[in-house]
Amino acid sequence: MGEHRRTASTSGGRRGVSRGPVVVVVVLVLLVAAVLGWFALRDRITDEGEQAAKACVEGDAVLAVTADPDIADAVRTVAAAWDATAPVVRDHCVTTTVTETASDVAAAALAADPSDAAAGPRPSLWIPATSADAAPLIDARRVDSTPRSLATSPVVLGVAPTLADTLGAAAVGWADLPRLAATPGSLDAIGAVGWGSLRPALPAGSTTTAALVSVAAAVVDPTASTASLTADQAASAPVVSAVSALSRAATDATPTPPADAAAALDAMVQGDDPAAAPVHAVPVTEQQLYGRITEGQQLAAFRPAGSTPSADHPAVVLSDGDATGRAAAAAFAEFARGADQQQAFLRQGFRVPTADGTTEATPPSVAGLTFPAIGQPAASPEPAARTAVLDTLASPTRPSSTTVLLDVSGSMESIDGSATRLTNVTSALRQVIGAVPDTSRIGLWTYSRALDGSRPYRVEVPLTEANSESRAALDSSLAGLSPATATSTYASAQAAYESAVQNWSGDGTNSVLLVTDGPNDDTSISAASFLQSIAAATDPARPVRIDVVSLTQNSDIATLRSLAGQTGGDLVEVSSSDPSLTATLDRLSSDR
Repeated sequence: MGEHRRTASTSGGRRGVSRGPVVVVVVLVLLVAAVLGWFALRDRITDEGEQAAKACVEGDAVLAVTADPDIADAVRTVAAAWDATAPVVRDHCVTTTVTETASDVAAAALAADPSDAAAGPRPSLWIPATSADAAPLIDARRVDSTPRSLATSPVVLGVAPTLADTLGAAAVGWADLPRLAATPGSLDAIGAVGWGSLRPALPAGSTTTAALVSVAAAVVDPTASTASLTADQAASAPVVSAVSALSRAATDATPTPPADAAAALDAMVQGDDPAAAPVHAVPVTEQQLYGRITEGQQLAAFRPAGSTPSADHPAVVLSDGDATGRAAAAAFAEFARGADQQQAFLRQGFRVPTADGTTEATPPSVAGLTFPAIGQPAASPEPAARTAVLDTLASPTRPSSTTVLLDVSGSMESIDGSATRLTNVTSALRQVIGAVPDTSRIGLWTYSRALDGSRPYRVEVPLTEANSESRAALDSSLAGLSPATATSTYASAQAAYESAVQNWSGDGTNSVLLVTDGPNDDTSISAASFLQSIAAATDPARPVRIDVVSLTQNSDIATLRSLAGQTGGDLVEVSSSDPSLTATLDRLSSDR
């Protein structure tokens, strides 16, 4: 039995050894199954996450885009292509709406708080015509990133093909346009016989503003530098004169201004004779002309010499939207810059940057419209300068006719501040005359006693257009003046007033600017008879005002005040050393 037990024991030992591998195998199988199960679970979790994203677990979202009318159609085409990709942004299924709104209207709406609903839903992405339209928002740091252009189109003048040839042959630049608009027969003089003077249309909008800023910049700097137009430059007399001349010419051409560039172009092509059309030239972009020319309209692009403004259509992502809207706006803008989407812009007549960003792809040329490389791009103006130009466009000045009647009596030799009264006044007048608009007229008379034979006054420079020759003559005369003797104010003012009435110009304000430092001491004329003689010389059909600047306390001030009042003028008491004297003389010698 003992052996039997040993045998059993031995047999039991062998069975224990044989179960060990089985257990290991089972454990390994279970381990592999667990690992495979974990991977499967992970993949399922990942797939479920992806499916959840594709299912837009955060719901739907709408990307609101506001675009300038000239690019809105192309943007809609790009938006349809983007929506077809079923874009998902921050777990939102995004669709796009495009609202067409003029850039100036959209800019005003976006600047308002709350925004003006009449301009459409508040966008996450704004595509204005120019970067200048967006400059106030950029300066206020209300954009999410630096805006980049989607498509560009240089600003040109839409004109008849024959006029484009003539203007090109004459090398007409931006600064020449005010003269061509203000001078009778100006186009005939450069070879466009039968055209008269240039009749521009200036419909409200970014394109007109860009053109006027280029005119202003060219007036300030004919070398067409890259410097931005400043607010002070935009408010200077030469710029105000130039923009005013174009504004008045546009109003004369079309008293009811065209609603937009399209209406202005319609006015150009409505008749058989382009020279007789109410409009000769319209600031437009290449793209605005492209569609019309491809339809067969007889139009052409004229590119004035100088720097070239462009509608650069930046993609402006607004920072005051929600995170999904901002992300969607950025994604859409990037999509729009893709090679396939650029074709939508090219088909509409826009230029687009090539892949390397160093050149541009352009549409095919058509009759009257080619797409040359841009030489000198125009710099964006300061926002305040742009506003000043638009203010002048809305309220243009008119050319004035001013006869300066300057007292050169002995008392003008008195010291006032660091110089004599006469030196102070002539220095101020030289600054004023240097800034008088070219279209204005100005003359210089001096008076004392017996300056010209028996006459107490002398005509130093007769009333004439303020061109370079007359400015030089006026400057030379003022620099050479010296004090004389007595003060024959009444007789001299009467003669100057009668001359101004006789030489009256119907284009703008006519005035006599009397600058004196003392009372009349010519007893041959009483104050009452003097005022009566002025009243007798007054012609309601030829109004001339008399403005008076009294440099000292003047015992004759009541008579001078009556003189100014009965002619519609002003009287200002200011010392010759007062820093405001120049501004006073400038105001009184201008249209107002």
